[in-house]
Amino acid sequence: MPDFPKDFLHQEITALSRGAPPVVHLAAFGKHPAWNDHMEDIGLNTLTLLEAKRYIYLQGISGNIDSGAWNPPSSPAPSSDSAIQPFSPSALSSAALSFNHWLLWQRPGEILLGRLLASTDGKGRTRYPFVVLAHIINLPLAAALETCAPLIDEAARQAREATTPDAVRQVIAQARARLSATAEASSDSPNPLPPGLRPAIDPTGWARIYHVIESQLHQYGPGARPEHPSCRHLRLPSASPRAVQNLLWWATYWLTQLDTQIPLLLIAPETAAWLDLIVGEPASQHFRCLLVDSAALPTVTDTPYSVPSHIEQVTNELLLNADESSLPARSLFHLKPPTRDTALAIIGTRDGLTKATRPPGLLKKLFG
Repeated sequence: MPDFPKDFLHQEITALSRGAPPVVHLAAFGKHPAWNDHMEDIGLNTLTLLEAKRYIYLQGISGNIDSGAWNPPSSPAPSSDSAIQPFSPSALSSAALSFNHWLLWQRPGEILLGRLLASTDGKGRTRYPFVVLAHIINLPLAAALETCAPLIDEAARQAREATTPDAVRQVIAQARARLSATAEASSDSPNPLPPGLRPAIDPTGWARIYHVIESQLHQYGPGARPEHPSCRHLRLPSASPRAVQNLLWWATYWLTQLDTQIPLLLIAPETAAWLDLIVGEPASQHFRCLLVDSAALPTVTDTPYSVPSHIEQVTNELLLNADESSLPARSLFHLKPPTRDTALAIIGTRDGLTKATRPPGLLKKLFG
């Protein structure tokens, strides 16, 4: 089995030469009316896509369904040998949530970008989603979200509405070709964040975020190299009512705070006022957030932490030096900038992406 911190979202980019054009793979899996059970896998052509399906679908979604974690309050959890404990019924919202999410799993050089949509199989069973997931290599995130995300969304919806297996395969194949051409023709974005894009978080909310960063994410700070880091989940307030822009802002923000070589999974519901962040190698329970609302799982900014005074002081300094998009100039863990400039270059330009992907001597230092 691949080593997650070493290999995940890192195998394809190292095989490309400097200046190589972007590469896009497109996959589909899950439940679809054209198949009576789980559909055949389409386009799982990279190890990263295979591993992503295992984490998201087989362990994450299936694990929570099997454990009863998403059962409504009136339904008992099915018996299971899984060690995962379901939520108590009172923790679930009375308003049923459904699959309608954007997924972004990023590491400089490689991106997984996709859609989870509510679906059914040929027998009318509705518990599993239909998933379309692109593996985008050697393309800055801002360009991927601006040019590729609309095509991925369109492909997911068209494929879900297709009535035969051949029609689904054709939609995915055509979308893959369009994505490849679009990615190759895309341009850099030296200023990748649109004007006005930022979350509406007050100083108390920011202090709570920085408290959680210090207390829960210190093992992922810049330069940290823990052997067996614990996976962490955070729910964060939206930066935009548009899910794709929500992903863009938060992905950029976390590049200012954490080590850039850490794979970060961001999950944005299409119509909700939050975003979920998963840092590190996830287990089944980390995907419970998909169908749990903010009453049961509040955002970090709405959680009444007791924030230490030194975090309040650091928060004030970081807010004072934030730019017009509310991005801090430096990481909580670093006294000196320019982590913001580095993050914006990684997100927006090929040169910044290349420097982050292949910094001199880094891979040897990290992995021997």
